[in-house]
Amino acid sequence: MTNNHYSYEIKLEAIRLLNAGMSGRKICKQLGLKSDGLIYTWRNWLRNGEYYRLRQGQGKQYKYQKGDLELPNEMRKNLEIKQMQEELEVVKNI
Repeated sequence: MTNNHYSYEIKLEAIRLLNAGMSGRKICKQLGLKSDGLIYTWRNWLRNGEYYRLRQGQGKQYKYQKGDLELPNEMRKNLEIKQMQEELEVVKNI
């Protein structure tokens, strides 16, 4: 048994499909996800304003947002802008 890591883009796409009315099982099959429970967890993070949790890798301290702080300032700001734009597209459909 292995741990799966899903990209930020896959997570946003899964949330978008869920918000569009597609069932969790169909999304898992289409995107190759292990469990539909993940999608609901990701959507809850968005609803609670914990956007940074979608981008951070496994084992990072989500509470302190350490994953993003390890990047250089310029790169982190560009990432934040891109992230906000992508999240706006998903949040519009919630």
